[in-house]
Formats: sequence, structure tokens, C-alpha cells
Amino acid sequence: MNDLGSHRVALVTGGGRGIGAAIAQVLVASGHRVAVCDIDGQSAEDRAATLNDTAGHDAAISVQADVVDRASVTAMLRTVNDRLGPVDILINNAGVISASPFLDLTETEWDRVVDVNLKGQFLCSQAVLPAMIEAGWGRIINIASDAAKTAEPLIAHYSASKFGVVGLTQSIALEFADRGITANAICPAITTTAMMQQLAGQLQRADSRLSEQEWRRAMVAEIPLGRPIAPEDVAAVAQFLASDAAAAVSGQAINVSGAHEMH
Repeated sequence: MNDLGSHRVALVTGGGRGIGAAIAQVLVASGHRVAVCDIDGQSAEDRAATLNDTAGHDAAISVQADVVDRASVTAMLRTVNDRLGPVDILINNAGVISASPFLDLTETEWDRVVDVNLKGQFLCSQAVLPAMIEAGWGRIINIASDAAKTAEPLIAHYSASKFGVVGLTQSIALEFADRGITANAICPAITTTAMMQQLAGQLQRADSRLSEQEWRRAMVAEIPLGRPIAPEDVAAVAQFLASDAAAAVSGQAINVSGAHEMH
């Protein structure tokens, strides 16, 4: 899908790897200019370089930023504005996960997960919306999780943050529907990223009845499709939501879960 004539500016947080990197790739392939943002500046730089090599021209830039810090988000947006122009498409992808029995879950870990997964999306959305309003066009795409629909044990803080993402998405969609701006969430099941490997290890430490390998198999076994979700599966949905063809799609939390989640 190539949005000929748009060539819009997209900002992808957590874009250095995994789902964010896959989304950045399809957006560049669609003709957009992409700012790859990541708290790991080197991973953002490497991804932008790869995108430019693949495109054969300067289609991407890298920006190091911490999405939970308003000053850092402001500086990120200033860099993107200066180098590419106002943001038309925001992909709120930056996220973290950890596992812990609820009674062992610390306030520090609760705050870390909720801040990155939810506060980060709030700060980035608030930062880009004025320019979208002025342009009369915008796309905000929030990466949530199927854990935003049905909670799982040992990840109460993660589920709570992702449920919050869906509520945030719906509120933005309602408030800005008459401004040409859509807001949608994507809810993947377990996806083949570094986060999947990290989660399996954390689940094993939280519940040692299963080995890390057994936890990985158990997570995949829950997906009727028979395999984990690929980052490219999520990117394909994001590509559509970012397009003009999705103008009437807003306020949705779209499952990309291989039939694991169906509401």
C-alpha cells in the first residue's frame, strides 16, 4: 500500500527494534519520511541507517528520547520538526514489560511500566496534536496488547497500563474526530521480539514450576494460529491505519492475535 501524494512525516517511538522497527520499515516503503525514536540512541541510529540504505535515499532520521520525560519529548519533537516537518503520523510503540506475583509487585516496578506504556503515549500524543489540528489531518496509532482486553496473571501492572492505552485511545478519538484526526490502538498477542524472550525469563523467575523454554511454549500454545505474532503482522495493520483509506476508522482497539483474543 503506497499513499502516493501523501509522503507524510511519521514518528515511531521505540522504533529501534521489534514492532517499532517493522512499522518504520513499512511506512518508509509507503513513501513517508520517518523519525525513528528510541531511548537507545544507537539502535535508533542503526535502524534509520538501514531504512535509508534500503530506500536508496534519506527517508529516515534517528532521535534519542525518553518518552516519560516531557522535556525529552519536547526536544524530540523540535528535532523532528526542524529536520522533517510537523508530525502527521504518530506511532506510540515504546513499551516495557515485566512479570511478578501481584503481592510481590513493587511500587517502583509498577511506576516504571505504567509510566513508559501509558504516560509516554499521553505525552507524545499531547505534543503532536496541535500541529495535527492545524493541518486538519492526523493519525495516532497506539500499540497496546491483547492483555488490554483480557488480563493475565503475573503481569497486573502491564495489563493495567495497556487497558489504560485503550481508554486513552478512545478519548483522543472522540475529542478530535471532527478535526480529521483518528486514534486507534493495535492489540497484538505474544510477538517474536526481544520482549518475548525477556518475558519468558521473568515468568520463570516469578513461577519456577515451568522452565523458561516451557513458558515460551506455553505462551505460543495459547495462540490458535499456531505461531507467535510477527512484528510484520502488526506493521501491516499500522500501515493501513496510517493511510487515507482508514479515515473512518477511529477509536478502535484492533486485535492482531491469531484468534487468541476476539473482542
